[in-house]
Amino acid sequence: MFMRSIAATMAATLAAGAASAETTIRIAHATPESSPIHQALEFFKAELETRSDGGMQVEIFPGGQIGSVQQATELVQSGNIDMTTGASVLLSSMVPELSVLDQFLLFENEEQAHAVLDGPAGQELLSKMEDKGLKGMGFMELGFRHFSNSRAPLDSVEAFRGLRMRSADNPIQITAWRSVGAVPVALSWGEIYPSLQQNLIDGQESAPSSIVIERFYEVQDYVSLTGHIYWPEMWVAGLDFYNGLTDEQRALLDEVAAETVTRQRELAAKANADALAELESKGLQVNELPQEARAALGETMNAAIRDDIRAAVGPEFYDSFMTELD
Repeated sequence: MFMRSIAATMAATLAAGAASAETTIRIAHATPESSPIHQALEFFKAELETRSDGGMQVEIFPGGQIGSVQQATELVQSGNIDMTTGASVLLSSMVPELSVLDQFLLFENEEQAHAVLDGPAGQELLSKMEDKGLKGMGFMELGFRHFSNSRAPLDSVEAFRGLRMRSADNPIQITAWRSVGAVPVALSWGEIYPSLQQNLIDGQESAPSSIVIERFYEVQDYVSLTGHIYWPEMWVAGLDFYNGLTDEQRALLDEVAAETVTRQRELAAKANADALAELESKGLQVNELPQEARAALGETMNAAIRDDIRAAVGPEFYDSFMTELD
């Protein structure tokens, strides 16, 4: 039912946009226009349109106006739109190999994450998407995830016990948080703010820039720098759409896409640094989870999910990916 209704809506919404350009690329995503993701896609639009002399046009539909991450991805698969973005954890039910990224403390810093994801291991991950009708354009990011909550500073593993927190609707993540005594509640991104406001949950975990962009600081008192996980934002296109381009169009698209990923990561790094300063200026109490506690948190959570992840991605792929971290 959703696919029929959204297809009809898309047909009406996009009829005028198909205009006179040789190729019109329709991109939908769930983040606000102020996000580094949208800003980077605006860069992609400007560069692609200019460098193709107008032969390739880009239309962007931000803020979830076309649907959730999963819904937009289905629309890419069906050809109703051409590109979307979404956190890897939200796409792992569709592409199981992405579950390898659900491990905690997998990367020590952004530089290591970029090296692995831009290298052979990351390219193999992207190739796994093709069986699902998707072409991986690259790994954007929001950065390492930290916690905000309204209960108390998270300064030990014990502090997570009883914490009612928003979790992605992902069984592996839910299992991991339960292993440290947290109470994960599966909510869509748009449900987080009202749930915090109504005290249905105590806190949530995201990049600092998201805490500012989504105004979570209005209903939270504490920010704890846990850096517990790095989730890339997958940028995907429809495989049929991609293969239907000319060789010249694909070459230009790939070139501009690579530049866009680099630009997006720069925007995300600046947004997160600025966000931390802004959160402190707004009176939120910011603390850093001690390294010993952070290591213990990761060890407990990874022990709870390791077998599930190996089963989801396959032992051979798991071992191959993990060797890239050495």
